[in-house]
Amino acid sequence: MPFIVAGDPNLKMSLEIARTLTKSADLLEIGFPYSDPLADGPTIQAANQRALRTDMNTDRVFEFVRRVRRFSEIPITVLVYTNLVYQRGIDKFYRDSKRAGVDGVLMPDLPVEESMPYVAAAKKVGIDQIFLVTQTTRNERLKKILQYARGYLYLVAVLGVTGERNELDPEVLSLMQRVRETTKLPIAVGFGISRRSQVQALEKAGVDGYIVGSGLIKVVEKNLGHNKRLLEELSRYVEMLGP
Repeated sequence: MPFIVAGDPNLKMSLEIARTLTKSADLLEIGFPYSDPLADGPTIQAANQRALRTDMNTDRVFEFVRRVRRFSEIPITVLVYTNLVYQRGIDKFYRDSKRAGVDGVLMPDLPVEESMPYVAAAKKVGIDQIFLVTQTTRNERLKKILQYARGYLYLVAVLGVTGERNELDPEVLSLMQRVRETTKLPIAVGFGISRRSQVQALEKAGVDGYIVGSGLIKVVEKNLGHNKRLLEELSRYVEMLGP
């Protein structure tokens, strides 16, 4: 599941990036540009800033999703911070998400204890509310999350923010096993996944999916202003990660 920020580095190129990635992806995660993305490291923070400088906003992200839907039918999850949803109006945000073609919504700064209005709005329109589970999530809290989680569980592979890592933290495999014992929901692992060796370890452990963000966005960052080369290197990077 590749992750991109809508509008990075600009709207036209961002759509071409999505077109390239959806040729081989099983799902796509699209980030709403946000000025204070607390869960993200420097690479994705920079992508947010590039997108915001092109005047991307909530309306334009929904238009972006609609345009992606013209060439791809794979499931789309959006990553959005709670303030953007609250400011638009919870019910309206989910209605607009459904109309645009969104299948799931992930809000990394939404604690499960405060999620009920969002979960209810998601259920009303048939959207999956996605939740994060981390190594510090205790079993009691995991059970509470599982009362509301739909679609898949997003397992955070590191203690920290997004960003490329050289190795897979072995603790994430223990976390996978613990979660497997409590739910039949698909499990996707993200944060720090950027190398084929990490993907192989996750596949061996039986993960259902893996999210790659910073590694892809680093390719974008290194090729700003060189559109053809950017798309070619993205294709090579995805091919390197392998199915």
